[in-house]
Amino acid sequence: MHYLTKFFDKNSQLAYFSVIYFIILVLWYISFLINNNFELIYNTTLDNYYFKPYFSLYIFDLLLNIDLLPISSVLNILIIPFSIFLILFKIYRCFIDSKYAFLFSLISLSIFNETNFRDFLYHIITFDFNIFLVNDFPLIFKLPFPSLSVFIFLAIFYMILKLTKFNNKKFVAITIMSSFYFYINALDSLFLLLLWFFYIITVLIKIKQIKFLFLYLFITLIILIPGLSFATINQSDIYLDNNLYNLILYNFLPLILSLTFFYIKRIDLYEVWFKFKLVYLFIFSEILINAIVYLNLFNIDLSVLNRQVFQFVIHLLYYTPIIYYGTIQSRNYRFGTESNNLSKKLSNFFVKLLVNYKSKIFYLLVILLFLFNFPYNLFYGA
Repeated sequence: MHYLTKFFDKNSQLAYFSVIYFIILVLWYISFLINNNFELIYNTTLDNYYFKPYFSLYIFDLLLNIDLLPISSVLNILIIPFSIFLILFKIYRCFIDSKYAFLFSLISLSIFNETNFRDFLYHIITFDFNIFLVNDFPLIFKLPFPSLSVFIFLAIFYMILKLTKFNNKKFVAITIMSSFYFYINALDSLFLLLLWFFYIITVLIKIKQIKFLFLYLFITLIILIPGLSFATINQSDIYLDNNLYNLILYNFLPLILSLTFFYIKRIDLYEVWFKFKLVYLFIFSEILINAIVYLNLFNIDLSVLNRQVFQFVIHLLYYTPIIYYGTIQSRNYRFGTESNNLSKKLSNFFVKLLVNYKSKIFYLLVILLFLFNFPYNLFYGA
């Protein structure tokens, strides 16, 4: 417990809550063991991932042994989900305080195959407790996608976030890992490589060493060329509609709220660039992809994309600037847009909500998320 407390910024409450989450994962494992249905979490019918994920399929074939399912399933029911939870906390902690980082981590993993937390809340409010009888399980249990691919993506992403200065050996190592991720999940690797090379370029321009960029590009091309050469890109002739709900909730709303804070608070744009440039890069990248699909330039199955790292980390990452800006205390500005009454009232409202009521919001949502994640089929069977 000492190490967990230290991990969670010396917050013993967060450490105890993390133990509760691990116990819930253990109960999920017991549920699968009692019902003898481990095969449900092995994704034998893989979706269209455009390029064959050789490494993921190799590990999948290695683990998919009926006689060893109860043993191998420890990996994707206990070890991988809890490890992802810990990495998510560290990632969110780079942007927001520990309680919100913990809450975001728990929300990120509270995604089921059929049910969602929003519907769960609605059923609770309307006293419809049949929601507890739904036979479902967390999507993160599924192997190889999304459990394995999300875990590796987050591990590399965290390495990038922890870089503080140029180090050629580390840059080469991360370039190799990011490039090989193409053989784990090609669709997600697009965003990982975009993120990494954006970071590389900003660092190299700052230290005036842009020549190293050619080295990293060369490494990436050498690793990707075999996969691209033997790949078959499968595209449907039917172009899917953009998901308006996702566009509004995860693209436009975070941008609108960010612009609102830029108006009502005196936000340091240098700090925005330094702290949140990668977050806004993801937002604009997703908007660009939606535009490509909308204009029928390339048919990308957005439903597949949204079931991967977007769903488990990136979409919630868009709201980290909102939490960060919202908790900035108001000041008595005399000039500028921050000085008018509307700005002051809005600023005070967000501070009161996100700072003064932080503990109440945190405990309420954590309890509800634990209830949502609990394996009720442990009691009534599969």
